[in-house]
Order: sequence, then C-alpha cells, then structure tokens
Amino acid sequence: MASSFKNAHAAIATADTDQDLYTANSPNQTAAVVHGLYFANTGASANVNVSLKIYDDSASATRIVLNEVPVPPNTSLSIDKPLNLEPNDKIVIRGSNTDCEVFASILELST
Repeated sequence: MASSFKNAHAAIATADTDQDLYTANSPNQTAAVVHGLYFANTGASANVNVSLKIYDDSASATRIVLNEVPVPPNTSLSIDKPLNLEPNDKIVIRGSNTDCEVFASILELST
C-alpha cells in the first residue's frame, strides 16, 4: 500500500456558507487520514464561529464534527485527533466571517 502526505488549505470565501476543503478521490485512493486540522482567526476584533462537517459518501450523509465553535481574534483552533475518510468522503468547512483560514495535514493511502 502506497502512502503520501498532502496539505489542504483554504480561506473562508463567503461567510456562513459551506465550502469543500478536501475530497478523498485521488487515483487508486483507498483512504485518507486527517492528522491535523486548524482554523485560524486572522481578524483582530471579532470571534469567528467555525463548523466542520464530514460528508460520508457511502452513507450519502453529512455528519457534524464541530458546530459554530467560537475562535477568538488572532488565535487558532486545532483538531488534533485523526479523522478517517473513505473514497469520495469530503471535509466541509464553514465560518461566520471571512477572517478565517483553514489548513489540514492529510495522509493519503492508495493501492
């Protein structure tokens, strides 16, 4: 089984709108493990409420991991437990304003 590390990153483009960060769909991919995921509030004066969802393709369902969690100005929130993804599963992010950047460190597994 081959493995490779990948980074996924995005800035919140539109406030209060779901946005795909990463989809586990590289050629021959069998799984992906998110080792770390970080929400950074780049603003200086207001909290950013962040949400993290996983779209489970095999169940055709979205599950909430974080829901409207406040991140204070000039700080970050880290998810330091692994998130396991099957093929075509997605990481979906959302922020209450555009002063937010998201970064994920991912290990992709393939045949």
